[in-house]
This record gives sequence, structure tokens and C-alpha cells, in this order.
Amino acid sequence: MADSPESSTTDPTQRLLAAAGPVFAERGFDRATVREIANIADVNVAAVSYYFGDKMGLYQAVITAIREKRERAYPTPVVGKGTPQQDLELLVRTLLSRMLAADETGWEAMLMMREMQHPTPAIEGMIRGYFRPLYDALCKTIQSLLPPLDAKSSWQTDALVPQLALGVVGQCLHYRIGRPVMAHLISPELMETHYGLDSLCRQITASTLAACGDQNVIDQHKLLKPSPLNEPQDVSCQQ
Repeated sequence: MADSPESSTTDPTQRLLAAAGPVFAERGFDRATVREIANIADVNVAAVSYYFGDKMGLYQAVITAIREKRERAYPTPVVGKGTPQQDLELLVRTLLSRMLAADETGWEAMLMMREMQHPTPAIEGMIRGYFRPLYDALCKTIQSLLPPLDAKSSWQTDALVPQLALGVVGQCLHYRIGRPVMAHLISPELMETHYGLDSLCRQITASTLAACGDQNVIDQHKLLKPSPLNEPQDVSCQQ
């Protein structure tokens, strides 16, 4: 395997990381084996435990490397220097850029999506170092865009801001994982013209600003009738 990409460096840790990423992305953590990874990296299988402790240590190192790479390319903006509207656009652009970034390896985005859908203990580090800073900045910015909230309404004081922030995240995530479906719904010409980074950034920012302005989201929420479903049968995000 002297001519393989994983063997192009003499550093065994880098060779293991390069070999492990595609295997974890394709098979998932549970089905990936240390022996296969070591064979691809052309190192002794004991090197995994020596350098990373165990398979989970190697997996977490791979996830961390992807996260740090994208953080360097698209760092979390510092909010508060401009207007809230400008801050929101910067945050949306950062989220979209991280999610839509070209993946020259072909497996990085796949592995990150797999970890979010089938989380392992590595998800805690992803949330703490990758998602939480942007989420907190989004909540802070959205809070500053909203009118004064009714202190007597638990939804307004406890749930409105997180729901709006997660709505922004959800839109950005959709444009990453929903691309195959969009390709069947939207013509290639429109995809190229109106579904690039700049167009999507403006659309998500504008719709969020519209929801926050003039109590629109609060007034519309009040107008919606309660669900006819009984509470035990209601659909929720809880598992």
C-alpha cells in the first residue's frame, strides 16, 4: 500500500485518521472495524489503541478534525458589532457555508450527517464546540430582533426564541440533505440561479426578519387553532 493516500505520510496518527474517515462514513461506527482501518493505513492494529486509546477515541479524533477544519474555514461570527439584521445574515451565511461547503474528500459531510442521525458519545463534543456557539449567537440575535415579549406567556419567554433559531438551522440543513429531492422539484436553471449560497442566505435571513418584525410571528401564532389531536396522540420530536 505504499502508493495509497494513507501511506503518503510517515506519521501513523495521520495515516490512521485518513484511513478511518471514509470507513466510518461508509459503515458507521458500530460496523467499522479497527482491523480494516489499520490495514488501509498500513499500520499495526495495536497502533489504534496506542495513539487513540480505542476505536471511539479514533472516531472522536476524526470528528474533531472535520469540525476544526470547517471552523477554520467558516469561524463563528462575533455578534454585536453591527446591527442585529447584519448579525443574522452573517450567522445564516456561516451556517449555510459550513453545510454546503464543497467536500473534497467525499466523505466528511456523510460522516457528520451520520453522526447527527445516529449519535455516538462524539455528539457531545460536536454540540459543545461546533453547534452551541452558533446556536447561542442565533438566539441572542433573534432575541434582539423581537419586540418585548409577554412575561405571562411561557411560549414567548421560554420557547419562541429557540424555535426561531432552530427554524433557521432547519432551513440551512434542508438545503444540504434535501438536494436530491430538490433536483426533481426545481429545474437546473433555477437551481443555478436562485439556490446558490447568496440567494439562500438572503431568503432565510429575510424570512426570519419578517417573522421577528412587528410581532408577526406572535400574532400569527395566536390566530392558529389548537391541534384537533389529543395530547397523547400528538406528533412530537420526542423519542
